[in-house]
Amino acid sequence: MEIFPTYKELRIAVANRVVHKELAELGLDLWDVKEILEFGFDCSRGRRKPNIKEKCIRIGNKIIKVVVEKSEVEEENVWKLRHVGIFTWKKIRFRL
Repeated sequence: MEIFPTYKELRIAVANRVVHKELAELGLDLWDVKEILEFGFDCSRGRRKPNIKEKCIRIGNKIIKVVVEKSEVEEENVWKLRHVGIFTWKKIRFRL
């Protein structure tokens, strides 16, 4: 059994206290982040650097977004969790 969750052979780590607080407010942990990264869809709104991934998952009418950055430190490569957010999904209706 793994102690720390991994995504694409790299460990997932929290970048700072603010992100840790975001996780706690949503009631999520790093294992939930791993599930979103593996099974979520790409939801980036604009261009991102190649080492940043933005994934979302829809649960009911809510969408949970996770932003991670691949950190390439000499000692260890990890995915740093930069942001976790939740927002409401609305169906877009077009009028002709």
